[in-house]
Amino acid sequence: MKRVFQHPPEPLTGKKYWRSLGELSDTPEFREWLEREFPAGAAQLEGDEWSRRDFLKLMGASMALAGVGLTSCRRPEAHLVPFTKSVEWTIPGKPLFYATAMPRRTGAIPLVVTTHDGRPTKLDGNPLHPASGGATDAFAQASILDLYDPARSQRFVQRGKKSDRAAFESHITQLRKTLLVQQGDSLAFLVEETHSPTRERLRAELEKIFPRLRWIVYEPLLSEAQSFATELSFGGNLRVVPKLDRADVILALDSDFLDCGQGDLASVRAFSSRRRVSAAQDTMNRLYVVENHFTLTGALADHRLRCPASQIAAFAYALAGKILAATKDANLGSVIGTLKVPVGSATFDEQWLSEAANDLVAKPGASLVLAGPNQPVVVQLIVYAINSALKNLGQTLVLREFPHHLSRHSILSLAGDIHDGRIEQLFIFGGDPVYNAPRALAGDRRRELPLDWADLQKKVPEIVRLGYYEDATSALSHWHVPAAHYLESWGDALTSDGAYLSIQPMILPLFGGLSEIELMNMLLGGPKVEGPELVQETFRATAPPGDFQTAWAQLLRDGFAAHIHLVDRPPSFNSNTAGILAHNLWGAGPPPAPTVNSPEIVLVASYAVDDGRYINNGWLQELPDPVTKLTWDNAALMSPAFAKKLGVGTGDLVQITVTEKSVRKEPIKRELVIAALISPGHVDHSVTIALGYGRKQTGPAGEEAGFNGYL
Repeated sequence: MKRVFQHPPEPLTGKKYWRSLGELSDTPEFREWLEREFPAGAAQLEGDEWSRRDFLKLMGASMALAGVGLTSCRRPEAHLVPFTKSVEWTIPGKPLFYATAMPRRTGAIPLVVTTHDGRPTKLDGNPLHPASGGATDAFAQASILDLYDPARSQRFVQRGKKSDRAAFESHITQLRKTLLVQQGDSLAFLVEETHSPTRERLRAELEKIFPRLRWIVYEPLLSEAQSFATELSFGGNLRVVPKLDRADVILALDSDFLDCGQGDLASVRAFSSRRRVSAAQDTMNRLYVVENHFTLTGALADHRLRCPASQIAAFAYALAGKILAATKDANLGSVIGTLKVPVGSATFDEQWLSEAANDLVAKPGASLVLAGPNQPVVVQLIVYAINSALKNLGQTLVLREFPHHLSRHSILSLAGDIHDGRIEQLFIFGGDPVYNAPRALAGDRRRELPLDWADLQKKVPEIVRLGYYEDATSALSHWHVPAAHYLESWGDALTSDGAYLSIQPMILPLFGGLSEIELMNMLLGGPKVEGPELVQETFRATAPPGDFQTAWAQLLRDGFAAHIHLVDRPPSFNSNTAGILAHNLWGAGPPPAPTVNSPEIVLVASYAVDDGRYINNGWLQELPDPVTKLTWDNAALMSPAFAKKLGVGTGDLVQITVTEKSVRKEPIKRELVIAALISPGHVDHSVTIALGYGRKQTGPAGEEAGFNGYL
């Protein structure tokens, strides 16, 4: 007899809670859904066809993780140093532990890898690292599945035909001779953001021999607004590091800093440390959040205000005015003093705004205001001015010297150079611009560029793609080179606060893949390296006095260099420059508040697949969204009131049309058909779409998953 799941009976007194909108409405469809043991395709496993992504799509990498089909897995022959004390021999079945790090765009994560019989099997945080304290996140833990992904790239490909490493190395040797004659005038690199000192060193060496090369860092979810505002307000080569453990009052403006895709583990740990009360004298911090849709940060807020993302600038202006009236700060006055009062913008709860401002003013040097990376430069400047007025600079907001190369070029400038025929050799490291670049290209306001990156890529005579999958970008490249997983390669990386981490391989590349630094060294004409030589050369410049081998062994054993500390620079806010730029960017003020006929579209990172890079990871796909509980999918989130006005229900397909002005004769129109999802707590007249889905060329786990939000 089939058992029907029954929730525990509701209490007779007190508040009644509902687990979903379906339970609240209690429709016959919901009751039928609840009676099924598996909500989607449960009975199909009993028939001829399999469901749940055909089962084996999920099991492929898991079987590989268990060792099926990988009997030839090899460990590197030398150089590794165990995380624990060295042993004379290994015992079959007994684990060994090694320290390494996972590179990420917001900063690397220190890890400890569990290995069994020379095969990595589990990832945990590094408890020795003082900032992370052994913490990790879902992306890091699930990344071990990517190592054994049977859909990952397993071959060198030249113009659609299988090749090998020897042929590729010969090609690079000939290409290098051509580039030396041209001094790299037609050479460009399109890379992802990763804070690797060794990659930065090799980039500088490439620029010495190819002084005219173009180096472009492109991340579809990493706006340059924050770095640009930081450079103008405080100077170059600086990163603003929030100290959340020092803040008594925090205001987050469209900033989901508790999401490790946007924030980092150190911030999450620091914030959480102030939410614990273990003694009578302990005090909790207070969190104010202003956002358009529910986020992890908003879910933990003490006070939350719904606000369209396009109206955050108007809110920041109103907040700055109240703080200026209370503090009489000259720097804040010079930034907002000449800005026009917003007209037609959203209205805000005056009591909420006043209480938030008063709470911040009451904690000088112990408050903090954060703006999300998707907010424009003018909002970042206003927020820096507010923190300056609140005496937070150097206290809860630290300026740290960061060896980061600020590129003079962007993906738009690269697109223009390709369109004009100035790029003949293009190296693409990671990413998938054919899939995610249209959003960036649509931002062109000065010239008529193709909106399809694929059309641009076809104009480049020579493209070398280093990729983890043979995706849409690789299909249009002349050479595809399989990328090595970070558990298969040597490297180094910096955390979000600048700590130096080592990356050491747990296993030799399963399919002969290359790392970025290996390919760059090849282009430099350096000797072939199969060990840590490239990283050692970088570390040698900062190693402590004494025996280098001892320091190197300590680095590998601990996973980080305790003696390397980036310098905090005394805060000096350049209010004059910030004020002039804010005045020019502000213009007539923020756009009008969205309406039912002209709603705003907000694109955000997915909690499961980020910007799409983890789309083929079945573990992450199966992980429910912490807010919407969606799996294997994305949707157009909207408020119940807005959905009612549109006559839309959860699951209904809606067509979204975005029209933008451009230099073209006709406005740009981009359309997307996507399923709707009613989301309580969402602001009205706003639609939020998680990116990363709808990829056409990916592994089997990612096929037909969701809708492509890169409009």
